[in-house]
This record gives sequence, C-alpha cells and structure tokens, in this order.
Amino acid sequence: MGTTRGKILTFANPKGGVGKSTLSCLITAMLEWSNKYDMVQLIDADKQGSSVSLLQRICKNVPCSHYPISYEYDKLNLILLSQLMENTRMKQGNVLVIDTPARPGQEGIELFTKSHAIIVPVSNTMAELPPTLEFVKKIDKIKERFQKIHPHIVIIPNKIHNNRKHLDEFVKYFDNLDVVIGPPIHDSSFIRKVYLKNYELERIERETIFNDLIKVMEFLNRYVMNEELDEIYRIDSKYERSKNLSLIK
Repeated sequence: MGTTRGKILTFANPKGGVGKSTLSCLITAMLEWSNKYDMVQLIDADKQGSSVSLLQRICKNVPCSHYPISYEYDKLNLILLSQLMENTRMKQGNVLVIDTPARPGQEGIELFTKSHAIIVPVSNTMAELPPTLEFVKKIDKIKERFQKIHPHIVIIPNKIHNNRKHLDEFVKYFDNLDVVIGPPIHDSSFIRKVYLKNYELERIERETIFNDLIKVMEFLNRYVMNEELDEIYRIDSKYERSKNLSLIK
C-alpha cells in the first residue's frame, strides 16, 4: 500500500523509566538503516536531551534536535515543533520521531495527538501500568471528541518476560480502549549497556534485542507506515470506534 504523506511517530508515557527514550532512538536508527525513507529525523522534547546523545552513539548520520517543552519553557519550542510536524506531514518519504517529556502539559499532549501514531512503551508492573492507562484514556478521549482515527495508540510491551501469559495480561489490561498491542521487547540488559558504549548496526545485530526490534519494525511498517491500520478503521466502522485491535505478533 503506497503512502502519500510523511509520518510522525511520537514516543510517549508519563511514567519515567519505561524505556521511551531508548526505544525511540533504536526505532529511529532502524528506520534509517532500512533505507526506505528520504529523511528520518529525531526531536527530543525532554529537557534532559538524553535521546540526542544516545542516538549519536547508535546512528550518527540521523539529524536530531533538542526542543524541550514543559512548564519551565516558553511556547516557542511548541510552535517550532508544531511547524516541523506540519512540514514532515506534507513531504512523502519523511519520518519524524519525537521523544516526549514525562509531563508535556495539556498543550504538549494536544500537539502530540497530531502524530500519525503515539507509541507507548510499558512493562507489566503496577508501577507503570496505572499511569500509562490514565494517559491512554486521555488520548483516547481526545480522539473520541474529535472523531479522529489518528493518532493510532500503539502499546509496546517492554522489558517483558518471554511468556504468552504476560502478553495476554496486556491485552486484558487495555481492553475497551482504542489501542493496538504491538510485539514485545524482551531483552532489558541491552538497555543498560547502550548508555555506556557506542552501539552501531553491526554490534546491535549481535544482541538478542535485535530480533525483537525487527518484529516491532515489521509491525510498524505494515500497520502504521503503510497505513494498514487506517484502512482497517475505514473498512471496519467508518469512524465507529472499535475496541482494542489487539494485533500481537
């Protein structure tokens, strides 16, 4: 299925420590290494700016910028980020990945709902699941209010045991919400190592996490980048909202 517009992938979760920054950098690198896109770039909207430095250790040739947005900053970065998102959307073959702060504020959340997909990493712990659920409900209500199919909310089970029972628990936890459950990331040891050493493609390919990343990328390419999810929504209900399209691979 061909696409006629650029794509914006926003990684978001109000809970810190869920692997949001690491996964946003790894997916950005995988998009670049696929050689399918004219331009891939990363924006770090968190004041810490950790994604900018991390991406440079993984894939140095991807443009990345730091536009922190939170209550400590004025609205200039929000305006700049909004313009960049609009420019990306208008250019076929362009992909913009955004790593968000834990507390972007209401204006930030509304801006991120202009993405094609919001990707939400979370592990199956009670420290992470409840705040993630409340965040998803907030995005879901915005979509419902405006009768939008975008952004698609993609839950990525992260740092999860290789056990089907745990994946079934994810589906049950987010039941009756307009979300898609993607393939899980199992390996957590790599997350610690990547912050200490340079890891470009040849080294990452030897890590066990690489197989998980391939599955996540196949999922995103099929359902988000190639707009199969858009087509599912259009055929299924003409904006009558389906509950929990659980597409676990």
